[in-house]
Amino acid sequence: MKQEVRSQKSEVRSQRFLFCILYSVFCILSSVAFASDTPLEEFLIPTPLTSPSDILVDRHGIVWVMEFMVNKIGRFDPLKNLYEEFEIPTSRSESFDMEMDRQGNIWFTEQLGNQIGKFNTKTLQFDEFELPVPDSNPTSITVDSKGNIWFVEWYRNKITKFTPPPRNSPAIRKGRFKEYDIPTPMSQSAGLVSDKNDNIWFVEKGGNKIAMLNQGTGKFKEYKIQPDFSLLVGTAVDSRGHIWFIKIKYNKLVKFDPATEEFTEFPLPGKKGAQNIIIDKNDNIWISMKLDNKIAKFDPVTKIFSDYDMPTKDSQPQAITTDLVGNVWFATLKGNRIGRLDISKIGKTATESELKIKIAPPELFKR
Repeated sequence: MKQEVRSQKSEVRSQRFLFCILYSVFCILSSVAFASDTPLEEFLIPTPLTSPSDILVDRHGIVWVMEFMVNKIGRFDPLKNLYEEFEIPTSRSESFDMEMDRQGNIWFTEQLGNQIGKFNTKTLQFDEFELPVPDSNPTSITVDSKGNIWFVEWYRNKITKFTPPPRNSPAIRKGRFKEYDIPTPMSQSAGLVSDKNDNIWFVEKGGNKIAMLNQGTGKFKEYKIQPDFSLLVGTAVDSRGHIWFIKIKYNKLVKFDPATEEFTEFPLPGKKGAQNIIIDKNDNIWISMKLDNKIAKFDPVTKIFSDYDMPTKDSQPQAITTDLVGNVWFATLKGNRIGRLDISKIGKTATESELKIKIAPPELFKR
Protein backbone atom coordinates (compact mmCIF):
# COMPACT_ATOMS: atom_id res chain seq x y z
CA MET A 1 0.00 0.00 0.00
CA LYS A 2 2.79 2.42 0.96
CA GLN A 3 4.63 1.49 -2.22
CA GLU A 4 1.48 2.25 -4.27
CA VAL A 5 1.10 5.68 -2.56
CA ARG A 6 4.77 6.49 -3.25
CA SER A 7 4.26 5.50 -6.88
CA GLN A 8 1.22 7.77 -7.19
CA LYS A 9 3.11 10.70 -5.58
CA SER A 10 6.02 10.14 -7.94
CA GLU A 11 3.66 10.16 -10.89
CA VAL A 12 2.05 13.40 -9.70
CA ARG A 13 5.50 15.00 -9.32
CA SER A 14 6.41 13.89 -12.85
CA GLN A 15 3.18 15.32 -14.22
CA ARG A 16 3.75 18.60 -12.39
CA PHE A 17 7.33 18.78 -13.65
CA LEU A 18 6.19 18.05 -17.21
CA PHE A 19 3.47 20.69 -16.88
CA CYS A 20 6.02 23.27 -15.69
CA ILE A 21 8.32 22.46 -18.61
CA LEU A 22 5.48 22.70 -21.12
CA TYR A 23 4.19 25.94 -19.56
CA SER A 24 7.67 27.49 -19.68
CA VAL A 25 8.05 26.54 -23.33
CA PHE A 26 4.61 28.00 -24.02
CA CYS A 27 5.54 31.27 -22.32
CA ILE A 28 8.78 31.54 -24.28
CA LEU A 29 7.04 30.82 -27.58
CA SER A 30 4.29 33.30 -26.72
CA SER A 31 6.77 36.04 -25.95
CA VAL A 32 8.67 35.38 -29.20
CA ALA A 33 5.45 35.44 -31.18
CA PHE A 34 4.42 38.72 -29.56
CA ALA A 35 7.80 40.26 -30.27
CA SER A 36 7.58 39.27 -33.91
CA ASP A 37 4.22 41.04 -34.19
CA THR A 38 5.55 44.29 -32.75
CA PRO A 39 5.76 46.90 -35.54
CA LEU A 40 8.79 48.71 -34.07
CA GLU A 41 12.18 47.02 -33.92
CA GLU A 42 15.60 48.49 -33.10
CA PHE A 43 19.14 47.36 -33.94
CA LEU A 44 22.11 48.51 -31.90
CA ILE A 45 25.02 49.94 -33.88
CA PRO A 46 28.09 47.92 -32.78
CA THR A 47 30.43 50.94 -32.51
CA PRO A 48 29.51 53.14 -29.50
CA LEU A 49 28.63 56.84 -29.73
CA THR A 50 28.44 57.10 -33.51
CA SER A 51 25.75 59.86 -33.51
CA PRO A 52 24.06 58.59 -36.69
CA SER A 53 23.02 61.66 -38.67
CA ASP A 54 21.43 60.22 -41.81
CA ILE A 55 19.94 56.97 -43.11
CA LEU A 56 19.10 55.52 -46.55
CA VAL A 57 17.71 52.22 -47.84
CA ASP A 58 18.71 50.99 -51.31
CA ARG A 59 16.57 49.00 -53.74
CA HIS A 60 17.94 45.73 -52.36
CA GLY A 61 16.76 46.56 -48.83
CA ILE A 62 20.25 47.30 -47.51
CA VAL A 63 20.31 50.09 -44.92
CA TRP A 64 23.07 52.72 -45.05
CA VAL A 65 23.93 54.92 -42.08
CA MET A 66 26.08 58.03 -41.78
CA GLU A 67 28.07 57.68 -38.54
CA PHE A 68 28.92 61.32 -37.92
CA MET A 69 31.12 61.09 -34.83
CA VAL A 70 33.28 58.17 -35.98
CA ASN A 71 33.70 59.26 -39.63
CA LYS A 72 32.22 56.09 -41.13
CA ILE A 73 29.38 54.84 -43.30
CA GLY A 74 27.55 51.84 -41.90
CA ARG A 75 25.91 49.05 -43.88
CA PHE A 76 23.16 46.91 -42.33
CA ASP A 77 21.70 43.81 -43.98
CA PRO A 78 18.37 43.07 -42.20
CA LEU A 79 18.10 39.55 -43.65
CA LYS A 80 21.52 38.50 -42.35
CA ASN A 81 21.38 40.78 -39.28
CA LEU A 82 24.88 41.90 -40.31
CA TYR A 83 26.34 45.37 -39.70
CA GLU A 84 29.54 46.54 -41.42
CA GLU A 85 31.41 49.87 -41.40
CA PHE A 86 33.52 51.71 -43.96
CA GLU A 87 35.84 54.53 -42.95
CA ILE A 88 35.71 57.78 -44.91
CA PRO A 89 39.22 58.51 -46.32
CA THR A 90 39.45 62.09 -45.03
CA SER A 91 39.87 61.99 -41.25
CA ARG A 92 37.52 64.20 -39.23
CA SER A 93 35.56 65.01 -42.39
CA GLU A 94 32.38 65.81 -40.38
CA SER A 95 30.21 64.11 -42.97
CA PHE A 96 26.60 64.70 -42.07
CA ASP A 97 24.08 64.49 -44.93
CA MET A 98 23.88 61.93 -47.75
CA GLU A 99 21.77 60.95 -50.76
CA MET A 100 21.71 58.04 -53.21
CA ASP A 101 21.76 58.31 -57.01
CA ARG A 102 20.04 55.97 -59.46
CA GLN A 103 23.14 53.77 -59.77
CA GLY A 104 23.14 53.17 -56.01
CA ASN A 105 26.13 55.43 -55.25
CA ILE A 106 26.00 57.36 -51.99
CA TRP A 107 26.89 61.06 -52.19
CA PHE A 108 27.65 62.97 -49.03
CA THR A 109 28.94 66.32 -47.81
CA GLU A 110 32.15 66.70 -45.81
CA GLN A 111 31.74 69.86 -43.78
CA LEU A 112 35.23 70.04 -42.34
CA GLY A 113 36.83 68.19 -45.26
CA ASN A 114 35.38 70.81 -47.67
CA GLN A 115 34.62 68.04 -50.15
CA ILE A 116 31.82 66.11 -51.77
CA GLY A 117 32.22 62.40 -51.19
CA LYS A 118 31.02 59.44 -53.22
CA PHE A 119 30.77 55.86 -51.97
CA ASN A 120 30.25 53.11 -54.54
CA THR A 121 28.04 50.57 -52.76
CA LYS A 122 29.05 47.81 -55.23
CA THR A 123 32.84 48.16 -55.16
CA LEU A 124 32.86 49.66 -51.62
CA GLN A 125 35.29 52.35 -52.84
CA PHE A 126 35.33 56.06 -51.99
CA ASP A 127 35.96 59.08 -54.24
CA GLU A 128 36.28 62.63 -52.93
CA PHE A 129 35.95 65.90 -54.85
CA GLU A 130 37.44 69.06 -53.36
CA LEU A 131 35.38 72.24 -53.51
CA PRO A 132 36.90 75.14 -55.48
CA VAL A 133 36.73 77.59 -52.55
CA PRO A 134 38.22 76.70 -49.13
CA ASP A 135 36.06 76.66 -46.00
CA SER A 136 32.76 76.52 -47.91
CA ASN A 137 31.21 74.17 -45.31
CA PRO A 138 29.05 71.97 -47.58
CA THR A 139 25.97 70.70 -45.75
CA SER A 140 22.57 69.57 -47.09
CA ILE A 141 22.68 67.48 -50.28
CA THR A 142 20.32 66.04 -52.91
CA VAL A 143 20.51 64.39 -56.36
CA ASP A 144 18.38 65.32 -59.37
CA SER A 145 17.01 62.97 -62.03
CA LYS A 146 20.02 63.54 -64.31
CA GLY A 147 22.53 62.56 -61.61
CA ASN A 148 23.67 66.08 -60.78
CA ILE A 149 24.58 66.64 -57.14
CA TRP A 150 23.21 69.72 -55.37
CA PHE A 151 24.37 70.99 -51.99
CA VAL A 152 24.44 74.04 -49.74
CA GLU A 153 27.63 76.01 -49.15
CA TRP A 154 26.66 77.15 -45.67
CA TYR A 155 29.39 79.73 -45.06
CA ARG A 156 29.11 81.23 -48.55
CA ASN A 157 25.27 81.26 -48.71
CA LYS A 158 25.14 79.41 -52.02
CA ILE A 159 23.43 76.47 -53.67
CA THR A 160 25.98 74.58 -55.77
CA LYS A 161 25.51 72.08 -58.59
CA PHE A 162 28.17 69.42 -59.04
CA THR A 163 28.24 67.44 -62.28
CA PRO A 164 30.24 64.25 -61.64
CA PRO A 165 32.96 63.34 -64.13
CA PRO A 166 31.96 60.83 -66.81
CA ARG A 167 33.46 57.38 -66.48
CA ASN A 168 36.96 57.00 -67.94
CA SER A 169 37.30 60.71 -68.66
CA PRO A 170 40.60 61.95 -67.20
CA ALA A 171 40.18 65.38 -68.85
CA ILE A 172 37.41 66.34 -66.42
CA ARG A 173 38.29 63.94 -63.65
CA LYS A 174 37.37 66.47 -60.97
CA GLY A 175 33.86 67.15 -62.27
CA ARG A 176 32.27 70.57 -62.64
CA PHE A 177 30.93 72.96 -59.99
CA LYS A 178 28.40 75.73 -60.67
CA GLU A 179 27.34 78.11 -57.89
CA TYR A 180 24.10 80.04 -57.38
CA ASP A 181 23.89 82.93 -54.88
CA ILE A 182 20.90 82.65 -52.54
CA PRO A 183 19.14 86.07 -52.64
CA THR A 184 18.59 86.32 -48.88
CA PRO A 185 21.83 87.00 -46.95
CA MET A 186 22.69 84.59 -44.13
CA SER A 187 19.77 82.39 -45.16
CA GLN A 188 20.96 79.29 -43.24
CA SER A 189 19.48 77.09 -45.96
CA ALA A 190 18.95 73.35 -45.53
CA GLY A 191 16.72 70.46 -46.49
CA LEU A 192 17.46 70.35 -50.22
CA VAL A 193 15.07 68.23 -52.30
CA SER A 194 14.47 67.91 -56.05
CA ASP A 195 10.95 67.94 -57.52
CA LYS A 196 9.78 66.11 -60.68
CA ASN A 197 10.97 69.05 -62.83
CA ASP A 198 14.39 69.04 -61.14
CA ASN A 199 13.70 72.31 -59.38
CA ILE A 200 15.55 72.44 -56.06
CA TRP A 201 13.43 73.28 -52.99
CA PHE A 202 14.77 74.12 -49.54
CA VAL A 203 14.01 75.98 -46.31
CA GLU A 204 15.81 79.07 -45.04
CA LYS A 205 15.99 78.93 -41.27
CA GLY A 206 17.73 82.30 -41.05
CA GLY A 207 15.66 83.92 -43.79
CA ASN A 208 12.39 82.42 -42.51
CA LYS A 209 11.44 81.43 -46.05
CA ILE A 210 11.02 78.44 -48.30
CA ALA A 211 12.71 78.79 -51.65
CA MET A 212 13.02 77.18 -55.07
CA LEU A 213 15.90 77.28 -57.53
CA ASN A 214 14.69 76.80 -61.09
CA GLN A 215 17.38 74.71 -62.72
CA GLY A 216 16.35 75.77 -66.21
CA THR A 217 16.59 79.54 -65.63
CA GLY A 218 19.01 79.56 -62.71
CA LYS A 219 16.69 81.93 -60.84
CA PHE A 220 15.38 81.71 -57.29
CA LYS A 221 11.87 82.20 -56.00
CA GLU A 222 11.43 82.77 -52.27
CA TYR A 223 8.27 82.67 -50.16
CA LYS A 224 8.19 84.49 -46.83
CA ILE A 225 6.83 82.53 -43.87
CA GLN A 226 4.74 84.06 -41.11
CA PRO A 227 5.33 84.64 -38.26
CA ASP A 228 9.02 85.49 -38.06
CA PHE A 229 11.56 83.15 -36.48
CA SER A 230 9.51 80.01 -37.16
CA LEU A 231 12.68 77.84 -37.21
CA LEU A 232 11.99 75.88 -40.39
CA VAL A 233 13.30 72.33 -40.88
CA GLY A 234 12.76 69.48 -43.31
CA THR A 235 11.60 69.69 -46.91
CA ALA A 236 9.69 67.03 -48.82
CA VAL A 237 7.73 66.94 -52.09
CA ASP A 238 4.63 64.78 -52.55
CA SER A 239 3.33 63.24 -55.79
CA ARG A 240 1.17 66.29 -56.53
CA GLY A 241 4.06 68.72 -56.20
CA HIS A 242 3.12 70.07 -52.77
CA ILE A 243 6.03 71.09 -50.56
CA TRP A 244 5.96 70.02 -46.90
CA PHE A 245 8.08 71.36 -44.03
CA ILE A 246 7.97 72.01 -40.28
CA LYS A 247 7.84 75.11 -38.11
CA ILE A 248 9.72 73.95 -35.02
CA LYS A 249 8.93 77.01 -32.89
CA TYR A 250 5.19 76.81 -33.49
CA ASN A 251 4.99 73.01 -33.68
CA LYS A 252 3.27 72.97 -37.07
CA LEU A 253 3.44 70.74 -40.13
CA VAL A 254 3.00 72.95 -43.21
CA LYS A 255 1.91 72.18 -46.78
CA PHE A 256 2.71 74.66 -49.55
CA ASP A 257 0.99 74.55 -52.94
CA PRO A 258 3.25 76.26 -55.52
CA ALA A 259 0.35 76.55 -58.01
CA THR A 260 -1.84 78.64 -55.69
CA GLU A 261 0.90 79.86 -53.31
CA GLU A 262 -1.29 78.76 -50.41
CA PHE A 263 0.05 77.45 -47.09
CA THR A 264 -1.95 74.98 -44.99
CA GLU A 265 -0.89 74.31 -41.40
CA PHE A 266 -1.52 71.29 -39.18
CA PRO A 267 -0.71 71.37 -35.44
CA LEU A 268 1.71 68.58 -34.56
CA PRO A 269 1.06 66.26 -31.61
CA GLY A 270 3.45 66.32 -28.68
CA LYS A 271 6.12 68.87 -27.82
CA LYS A 272 8.29 70.95 -30.13
CA GLY A 273 10.58 68.10 -31.00
CA ALA A 274 10.01 67.49 -34.73
CA GLN A 275 13.30 67.03 -36.55
CA ASN A 276 12.86 65.68 -40.07
CA ILE A 277 10.21 64.49 -42.54
CA ILE A 278 9.89 61.99 -45.38
CA ILE A 279 6.98 61.12 -47.70
CA ASP A 280 6.13 57.51 -48.52
CA LYS A 281 4.75 56.07 -51.77
CA ASN A 282 1.18 56.75 -50.60
CA ASP A 283 1.92 60.42 -49.82
CA ASN A 284 1.78 59.89 -46.05
CA ILE A 285 4.06 62.26 -44.16
CA TRP A 286 6.44 60.63 -41.65
CA ILE A 287 8.06 62.80 -38.99
CA SER A 288 10.90 62.07 -36.60
CA MET A 289 9.97 63.70 -33.28
CA LYS A 290 13.31 63.85 -31.54
CA LEU A 291 12.33 65.38 -28.19
CA ASP A 292 9.12 63.37 -27.92
CA ASN A 293 11.00 60.14 -28.69
CA LYS A 294 8.42 59.15 -31.31
CA ILE A 295 7.89 58.56 -35.00
CA ALA A 296 4.68 60.21 -36.26
CA LYS A 297 2.63 59.68 -39.39
CA PHE A 298 0.25 62.20 -40.93
CA ASP A 299 -2.39 61.04 -43.40
CA PRO A 300 -3.18 64.05 -45.62
CA VAL A 301 -6.53 62.52 -46.68
CA THR A 302 -8.00 61.76 -43.25
CA LYS A 303 -6.01 64.53 -41.50
CA ILE A 304 -5.13 62.04 -38.75
CA PHE A 305 -1.80 61.75 -36.93
CA SER A 306 -0.61 58.38 -35.63
CA ASP A 307 2.49 58.22 -33.47
CA TYR A 308 4.71 55.43 -32.22
CA ASP A 309 6.93 55.45 -29.14
CA MET A 310 10.56 54.43 -29.45
CA PRO A 311 11.36 51.17 -27.60
CA THR A 312 14.47 52.78 -26.07
CA LYS A 313 13.92 55.63 -23.63
CA ASP A 314 15.28 59.03 -24.70
CA SER A 315 16.80 57.61 -27.88
CA GLN A 316 16.07 60.80 -29.90
CA PRO A 317 15.08 59.68 -33.42
CA GLN A 318 16.50 62.09 -35.98
CA ALA A 319 17.13 60.81 -39.53
CA ILE A 320 14.23 59.04 -41.24
CA THR A 321 13.56 57.29 -44.56
CA THR A 322 11.36 54.63 -46.18
CA ASP A 323 12.15 51.47 -48.12
CA LEU A 324 10.55 50.14 -51.32
CA VAL A 325 7.78 48.26 -49.48
CA GLY A 326 6.90 51.28 -47.35
CA ASN A 327 8.59 50.39 -44.06
CA VAL A 328 9.95 53.38 -42.16
CA TRP A 329 13.59 53.33 -41.08
CA PHE A 330 15.13 55.77 -38.62
CA ALA A 331 18.36 56.49 -36.77
CA THR A 332 18.44 57.53 -33.12
CA LEU A 333 21.01 60.14 -32.20
CA LYS A 334 21.37 59.34 -28.50
CA GLY A 335 20.29 55.71 -28.60
CA ASN A 336 23.01 54.83 -31.14
CA ARG A 337 20.53 52.59 -32.92
CA ILE A 338 18.74 52.22 -36.21
CA GLY A 339 15.17 51.08 -36.25
CA ARG A 340 12.36 49.87 -38.47
CA LEU A 341 8.63 50.46 -38.30
CA ASP A 342 7.12 47.49 -40.13
CA ILE A 343 4.03 48.78 -41.93
CA SER A 344 2.58 45.28 -42.36
CA LYS A 345 2.42 44.82 -38.58
CA ILE A 346 0.71 48.09 -37.69
CA GLY A 347 -2.67 47.34 -36.17
CA LYS A 348 -1.90 43.68 -35.46
CA THR A 349 -1.03 44.45 -31.86
CA ALA A 350 -2.87 46.88 -29.62
CA THR A 351 -0.20 48.87 -27.80
CA GLU A 352 -0.26 52.08 -25.83
CA SER A 353 2.46 53.49 -28.06
CA GLU A 354 0.11 53.95 -31.02
CA LEU A 355 -2.06 57.05 -30.67
CA LYS A 356 -4.47 58.40 -33.24
CA ILE A 357 -5.23 62.09 -33.03
CA LYS A 358 -7.84 63.83 -35.16
CA ILE A 359 -6.71 67.40 -35.54
CA ALA A 360 -8.75 70.56 -35.77
CA PRO A 361 -9.52 72.02 -39.22
CA PRO A 362 -6.29 73.27 -40.80
CA GLU A 363 -5.31 76.90 -40.92
CA LEU A 364 -5.23 78.16 -44.52
CA PHE A 365 -3.66 81.38 -45.70
CA LYS A 366 -2.36 82.78 -48.94
CA ARG A 367 0.94 84.46 -49.55
